[in-house]
Amino acid sequence: MSRDPLIKVYASLYPADAAALEAVNAVLASWYVEDAAELAGDLLRISHEGEYFPTGEVVEALKPFLREDSRGRLDEIDLEAWTLRRWFFDYGRLMSRRASLDQALESCGTR
Repeated sequence: MSRDPLIKVYASLYPADAAALEAVNAVLASWYVEDAAELAGDLLRISHEGEYFPTGEVVEALKPFLREDSRGRLDEIDLEAWTLRRWFFDYGRLMSRRASLDQALESCGTR
């Protein structure tokens, strides 16, 4: 019997390279999460739905790869807590916001 996902994570980071993918995959492997990250050219994408996801560790793994031209975001949707936490990767900086899913568009939509 399959359980509904408790966590949904979607992310993209541009530009990224094989080293960034390797760093993310190392974190994911340590948590037994497979096939959640991929590199399409120089775009790193993450997509995962499940019971858990090491979001904080993935964000930390990506920090060394942020450059002045980095753009992207990582969304963690926690269906149990009914929250959205969004990390913004903008021009070498990292910012985050958290909001109730009821108010997510208003609270996390802008930087």
